[in-house]
Amino acid sequence: MKKAKRKRTIKLLTAGAFGAVIGCLTAGTILTISFAKYRSNEKEINDYFETKDLVDKYYLWDTDSSEFMNYSLKGLIAGLGDPYASYMTPDEFSKQTEKLNGSLTGIGVTVQYSEEYGYVIVEIAPDSPAEKAGIEKGDVIYKVNDIPTENMEFESLIGMVKGEEGTSVKITIKRDNIEKECELIREEIKSITVKYEMLENHTAYIKISSFKEITVEQYLYALKDALENGAESIIFDLRGNGGGLLKACEQCLDPLLPEGDIATAEYKDGTTQVICHSDAAEMDIPIAVLIDNNTASASELFCSALRDYGKAKLVGTKTFGKGIMQNTIPLSNGGALKITVAKYKTAFSDCFHGIGLEPDYYTELPEGTDISSPDPENDPQLKKAMLILGG
Repeated sequence: MKKAKRKRTIKLLTAGAFGAVIGCLTAGTILTISFAKYRSNEKEINDYFETKDLVDKYYLWDTDSSEFMNYSLKGLIAGLGDPYASYMTPDEFSKQTEKLNGSLTGIGVTVQYSEEYGYVIVEIAPDSPAEKAGIEKGDVIYKVNDIPTENMEFESLIGMVKGEEGTSVKITIKRDNIEKECELIREEIKSITVKYEMLENHTAYIKISSFKEITVEQYLYALKDALENGAESIIFDLRGNGGGLLKACEQCLDPLLPEGDIATAEYKDGTTQVICHSDAAEMDIPIAVLIDNNTASASELFCSALRDYGKAKLVGTKTFGKGIMQNTIPLSNGGALKITVAKYKTAFSDCFHGIGLEPDYYTELPEGTDISSPDPENDPQLKKAMLILGG
């Protein structure tokens, strides 16, 4: 198959779960509030309705009031100039909840769009309906329920593939110009956020791609299995990990650290709060953490906390530098407001927001290096970490 001209990637796993606990980016929580009747005599409100009335009166085409309001609210939050704050519509809030839970419903494939080939399958979840049906990487989704995908938009494709658990969808794939129809039953699919292997010299390699609710279970299993298999040191790979849920990060740090406060947050009114704590159980094992400029947010907290307590050395390049936290507040319309509420720091370090974390061992990664699986011979950062632990 030739190289695709243009790529967009999307996971076709979703099903529409709503209302689970959500935490945005590194330190999010969901706030429970009672909805009140807000003031309606402000000048800004008058400006809004004056503008809307003029649109309704003079605009040539019909308008969608709900869309008008959605974009008004999005514009309000965009006015903050904060890239981490946003207004989410009910549908967007639902999808964000699914994403952070890490448990979705669908057929278990990730596709990339290519102008030449269409929707090409680039990843298949283990034991998913797609894998059971014999679908392979490189297959092209040619039809969904007999409808060609040639000119189909991403959102339309998602809408047709997703559905309730236990329902069916017919996927026609094309492989080597041969069509094959597959009747798939949608299932709950857990995202794989932790990968684990044993390397040479009794070194465990644990890659954490993000911190979701499902991450904790996968992480603790990997940690337990590594120790049972004789691990004498651990390499955590957090390259490309953009963060996630604070609670998940805290639970991953807990087995590695002594009792104490791991991180604190400072709010607008100057008050501080412990947002991450460890109990007395502590693992005594040499650790190295692989980092890069896409290591951000909760993953930076993970790194900084381990280094605070002298538990790990950081290998790679400087991290992204996001040390602020967002809370997600549900709104009465079913949507939500995600807003920055505090900056935070780990126990013995300053806030790294806008600065990032410098590695203990600066090691660059050649452009184009494949780090999808551990290969010390072709991954200088991994090789450096193994040398440090071996020494």
